[in-house]
Order: sequence, then structure tokens, then C-alpha cells
Amino acid sequence: MGFGGTRAVLAGPIIAALFGMTACGTETGEEENAQPLSGAQLSKAALSQGDVAGYTIRDVSAGSKEGSSGTSDESCRPIADVLDPEAMAYDGRLVQRDIWKTPTGSEAADASYRLMLFSAESREAAEKAVQDLEKAVSSCGGGFEVTLSGDKYKVRQVLLNKSEFGNESVDFSFEYQMGMKRRYVMISSGASLSIFSASNQLDNAFIAVPGELVDGQKSKLEGRKG
Repeated sequence: MGFGGTRAVLAGPIIAALFGMTACGTETGEEENAQPLSGAQLSKAALSQGDVAGYTIRDVSAGSKEGSSGTSDESCRPIADVLDPEAMAYDGRLVQRDIWKTPTGSEAADASYRLMLFSAESREAAEKAVQDLEKAVSSCGGGFEVTLSGDKYKVRQVLLNKSEFGNESVDFSFEYQMGMKRRYVMISSGASLSIFSASNQLDNAFIAVPGELVDGQKSKLEGRKG
């Protein structure tokens, strides 16, 4: 009985130590995910050719920014920021990818997508960006004017779609006055924000952002090392 008591006394600290190590490891991982990624880390974490089967993925070189974005209604600014993600990127930390569904045979690639992956200042800032965008889409459905790189555009309508990508995401459709239609999805992951846009060049209709692209980007962010 004394021996059993000794085992019980020893087991307590050992179990506590094991659980303590596990908790510490979890907290460390969460801390790392809550820190804004550097430009080099973003480039490594962004989707690249070969990551998602059936898609052609190309890096987009950063262009010079001409002017700044603006809106006729300040409550719609989060939508303008999605169109000009440099406005949200912490310390200019932004990478972009052009993505096409790889055509087969003589087919042409009619659908095109773009990924914009960037750092927020913190996990809280990334989560707030998603919340602010959802509110803006809900209140700016009737349209507004937006200024991008010095040019003014009339937004005809903005529609909030049901998101298939969880609570930390916003899925919306966006139509310019000239009839150009695009669909956007923004997702927060730690201190990172991913924005996908989708457009169909042939019939100018709203098309969904493919789930395999969103899932692929989320997995790559979560599996990032270094």
C-alpha cells in the first residue's frame, strides 16, 4: 500500500508536468500565429505553382501606387480597402498571385482569380478587419463612389453572400456601374488576411471563389514553418 501511495505521489507531478508542456507548446504556437508575418514569410506562405492541382499560379510583381483610395461614404471604406489592400497591409507586407483554372485541350481560361495575402498589425486587427468589412457590405448594398489610384468609379451594388469558409470570413459580390462583376472572399488567420477575387471574363457573371483555393491557402498558412 505504501508502494502504491508512492506511485500516486510521483504520478501527480509527472502528469502535471506533461500537461504543462502541452499547454506551453499550444500557447507558443498561438503566439507565433498572432505575430504579423514578414514579407519573406508571406511569400513563402502564399500559394504557388503546384500547391493546388488544376490551377496555374503566378506571382504578381508589386506595382507603384498612384494616389490613394477613397469613398463617397466613409462607412463603406472597408470595401474600398479590399479593392486596394495596400491600405490595410501592415508595414507594406503584401504579396499577390494571379490564378487561372488550367485549361484542357483547346479550352480557354475564362475564369480568373487573384490572391492578396498580407499582414495585419495583430490577430485582433485582422479579426476586426473582417468584422468591419461585414458591417460595411451590409450597409453599403445600394452602392457608392470609390476612388482608386486617382480614378473614380461608381459602385452599382454590393451583395453579402453566405460564406462557406467559417466565421472569420466575409464573402460578397461587387458590381461596378459599367457592369463589371467580381466576387470577393476575405479570411483572417492569426495576424494574416487573405483576399481572393473571382471574375469571369467571357460572360461577365458572378462566379464563386473555389473552395480548394481557400482551403489550400489556409493549410499553407497553418503549416508554415520558420
